[in-house]
Amino acid sequence: MEKVEFYKSLQSMEDREAIKNFLVYNSSLVIAGVKPSVTLTIKKSPENTYESWIKYGKDFLENINLKSLCLREEKNASIILVYNENILKEHILKKENIEFLNMLGYKKEDSIYEYVQQLKERYQEFNCPHELGIFLGIPIDDVKDFMECSSKRCLGCGYWKVYSNYEEAKRVFKNYDEIREKTMKNIMNGTPIDKIIRNISFYNYNQIYI
Repeated sequence: MEKVEFYKSLQSMEDREAIKNFLVYNSSLVIAGVKPSVTLTIKKSPENTYESWIKYGKDFLENINLKSLCLREEKNASIILVYNENILKEHILKKENIEFLNMLGYKKEDSIYEYVQQLKERYQEFNCPHELGIFLGIPIDDVKDFMECSSKRCLGCGYWKVYSNYEEAKRVFKNYDEIREKTMKNIMNGTPIDKIIRNISFYNYNQIYI
């Protein structure tokens, strides 16, 4: 219910303010540094949301040191990857992750931008490729088990389907929920956007990530 009220409150805001608050809430886990990236769906109806994204959103993300890339343009929406370049690079270049991506046909690159571009190509070819989970910070064992339709029992679902290390995953989910809930409450209480960003930026990726 609270989330419904939150999105209703965005509709009453001026376009620039609304898109900033939309992006801060939906990218809060990346701003906090606990996820390397997230995907956002920017709907083209109502038109002002998409127009605000084009006019203000991209520059706003750049100003808070986040990158964005359109993975796919659809008739009714754009699918956007929002990422922290440094954290995503560190995550992708982990031995187990880079070997997995190479096995899927990703070319070895020095720039994280090139890996994101390859993801975009595969996203358009396969609709939503399973390795997207690697870019989103999902543990590789869970990505593989989901991808391979493993006979292993799913232990639970949260931000992803968990097949291993469920207690640790629940701890991560709890931290994710806390960040998102605090961000939403701050926005609804009228806290200035700069202060909200400062408040959620102290989280440490290496402490929260599995």
